[in-house]
Amino acid sequence: MTATWTEWRTSRAMRRERQGVERDAVARPVEAFDLASNDYLGLRDHPRVRAAAASHLDDGPVGAGASRVVSGTHPVHDRLERALTDLTGAGAALVCSSGYLANMTLIGALGGPNSRVLLDEHVHASIHDGARAAHTLMETFAHNDLDALEMLLSTSDRRTTVVVESIYSALGDAAPLARIAELCRAHDAALMIDEAHSLAVVPGHSMVRATDLWGLGGPPVFVTATLSKALGAQGGVILTGGDDAAKWRRHIINTGRGFIFDTGLAPVVAAAAVTAVEMVCDGALAARCRENQAMISAALRRRPELFDHVESGPGALVSVRMPSPDAAVTAATELRGHGVAVGCFRPPSVPDRWSLLRITASARLTRAETAVAAEMIAEVAARYWGAPVRAPFDDVDGRPVDRRADQVLVSDSDEVRRVFGDAETFAADNALTALQPLSRPTARALAAAKFRLPKVLASAGGPEHLAVRKIVAAFFSPARVRAQTDAIITATDACIEALEASPAPCIGSAPVIDLGATVAGTVPAGVFSRLTEMPLPDLEDLNRWSADSLELFWGWPGEARQSHLAESAIELHGWLRAMVDEVSAHGADGTGLVAELIGAGLRVDQVVSLTYFLIIAGQETTRMLIATALQRALRDRDLWRRCGESGDAADALIGEVLTDASSVPTWRRITSRDALVNGQHVPAGTPLLLQVSGGVDAAERRDHLAFGHGVHRCLGAGLARLEAGLVVHRTARALPGATLAGPEPAWVNLLSFQAPRTVLVKTR
Repeated sequence: MTATWTEWRTSRAMRRERQGVERDAVARPVEAFDLASNDYLGLRDHPRVRAAAASHLDDGPVGAGASRVVSGTHPVHDRLERALTDLTGAGAALVCSSGYLANMTLIGALGGPNSRVLLDEHVHASIHDGARAAHTLMETFAHNDLDALEMLLSTSDRRTTVVVESIYSALGDAAPLARIAELCRAHDAALMIDEAHSLAVVPGHSMVRATDLWGLGGPPVFVTATLSKALGAQGGVILTGGDDAAKWRRHIINTGRGFIFDTGLAPVVAAAAVTAVEMVCDGALAARCRENQAMISAALRRRPELFDHVESGPGALVSVRMPSPDAAVTAATELRGHGVAVGCFRPPSVPDRWSLLRITASARLTRAETAVAAEMIAEVAARYWGAPVRAPFDDVDGRPVDRRADQVLVSDSDEVRRVFGDAETFAADNALTALQPLSRPTARALAAAKFRLPKVLASAGGPEHLAVRKIVAAFFSPARVRAQTDAIITATDACIEALEASPAPCIGSAPVIDLGATVAGTVPAGVFSRLTEMPLPDLEDLNRWSADSLELFWGWPGEARQSHLAESAIELHGWLRAMVDEVSAHGADGTGLVAELIGAGLRVDQVVSLTYFLIIAGQETTRMLIATALQRALRDRDLWRRCGESGDAADALIGEVLTDASSVPTWRRITSRDALVNGQHVPAGTPLLLQVSGGVDAAERRDHLAFGHGVHRCLGAGLARLEAGLVVHRTARALPGATLAGPEPAWVNLLSFQAPRTVLVKTR
């Protein structure tokens, strides 16, 4: 028996609920950071666009009044079509009332008996609907799979149209248009390209124009686009090119049912769109949008948990795959609670196997706003892919479960001290080697770049190690470190003053800043440079290179990510090599640590190796320590107050953090001969992991070993403690009302390094 209407409706609702794909259409409050809207260039409420609409209404109609083939074509439609052909390089344009209808209309006009359409499986729903309505044979091919497309093209003599998107709405990736066009020419197939997400956003305003597809000759090329995204208006357009552009436009007018039987685009909207087209012609807004998109993509891809789940292309879109529809909905809801709106895409909006967050970059947002929003998105999304939200080595073994057998863990303080003290039995040979074996492509890339890091300091031993250590130690002597006190205070105060003087992103009326990227991320680098008299690269590059190298040597990257990290390591290595070569060229006239090392007879590759790890240890691990301490203090209002009132309270906090959540919680060693470890006999060549901070007995530790012990004890221990204490004290003193903001931060999770990724705070 057929179900009643009520039963049918109820069963469909229950099915949506089970699949986690229930939707609603409600007015939502405007979020602080709108990364869900398709208003890429911020034109939907721009004063000039609104003024154009208002000016039209002085003596023009609101609505078209009829179909455009009756009496609904107005002069403003002609102006808009001319503007769009100029913008895109097309030969003719036909404006419709929506982008959805433009797709339906064009496919209908190209369909008919003995025709077929070949659709990329990721094309928009309007294209699928148009093909069904046109009663044409419809076949799909796997997303961007040109082999599959070529096979389909070669299997029928029907009149064929291939339909793709320039930039796909779900993942934000691009179609290989030039290669697709070649296939279409070879098989005499028409090509229809939906440029909804590239029009006025990509360089040249159109990917078809940039790829020079209008002038190919052969079978026709058609473009559709919406006017509601980059242009901030409403409506759609069908564009044709080549010598027959006007004839094809005429054909669509006479055969496209969606154009013939629909009321024309409202003239008031067309007037606004004309002005929007004028505003995008210089490309400045699009360039800003693309810069913000690149920033978002980079911020997400920096997270190892997200690296394999992020897609982006040449436009405004970035997508993050989520493990399930529920995860996507929950993450988007949480972000909205923090003032960040993102798109939440689930079936049927995307292929069934995907659920994702779609982030839309906007020229409306500043770089600072985009950066804060991107970090919030990364914090939330990474958690669903396993990122920890506490110190990984706090009171547990922080290694992935399947990697815990790689080293023998030594956590007892006395045993750790004994191992450190016997450098002959427990060698430092593996201290700086890559934890994850290098893949062949990565090894080849490093070799081609002459990337070499011979053992010099932290991983070396014997008399040569002691001689080099003596040179380096002189630059980090207690007296030189103490002399930096005023400079650290001045740098911290100046950084905070600059932050307060600069426009900051706001959630509500409260400015939001990332203390981890600003105060903690700038002061240590400057202090290190002054102490060693070493020049430093651009701070943004230094921070990126440092984080990438830590993961390359102490993380568990997959092959693709390892290759990505190696590219960054090669950049740092190349910068250091150029710097060392320049210092070396000055000979005896040079000063500073690098000059001293060269003067002592070290080879250039040895100096590069030493400075490679020293430049990271000298500022990045201190930045991580400061970030951890700031986060801990901000969790306790009374502690934050005390840290601001007293340097002693801040120093005590640093001691606690070093004991149970140091940024360097473990060190590596390897047995050079058979030995006794944890009361058990282990053979020579056994890797050891020494837990120097945290662990189950952290509360009982008499003192921490975060800076090591014995001949390899960290030379920057005193500097790190001084810097961290002063930065926390001065920051708490300057920002007494600061409170943690945004989602719970994920933590850096490497074998020997840990810290919160961000320390987002509201400053009032």
